Amino acid sequence: MPNLFRTPDGKIWKANARIPLWLADGTTLEEHWAGSAKHETLDEKWRSRAGSQIAQTEIVAAIASRADDNGEMIWGDAPPNTRLLFVVVPERGKGYSLARMVTTAATKAQQAHFRHDRSALFGHLKPDGSIAIISPLDPPPPPPPAQGELF
Repeated sequence: MPNLFRTPDGKIWKANARIPLWLADGTTLEEHWAGSAKHETLDEKWRSRAGSQIAQTEIVAAIASRADDNGEMIWGDAPPNTRLLFVVVPERGKGYSLARMVTTAATKAQQAHFRHDRSALFGHLKPDGSIAIISPLDPPPPPPPAQGELF
């Protein structure tokens, strides 16, 4: 799951912080980024909760995920003009909501690059509130192995 994202102006947003979000109708929210929600279970697990809403970030330039094997933070570019999606869920009896990033299964190329099995779902909200999914970019190829001394 991505832990950071960067907007085109260079601002970096991180998990466990308050982030600005927009609903399909343009309403602005500022919610606490508190984990993730699998796209595969979005309707039955998250959208079915009373008061839940799908929101989107401003346009993003890149995301970063912490590698499962060694904890390294690895950056990758986002597709042009894309946003990240969040489900905003009210916490029962607490008077506030939490935002969970919508993730999807990582492609083989994303798994190899980020060394993580989940990735951000790229897209944007349509005026009716449905999600227009944008395919991820292919990550750069891995660096070649270091060459030993020739002499």
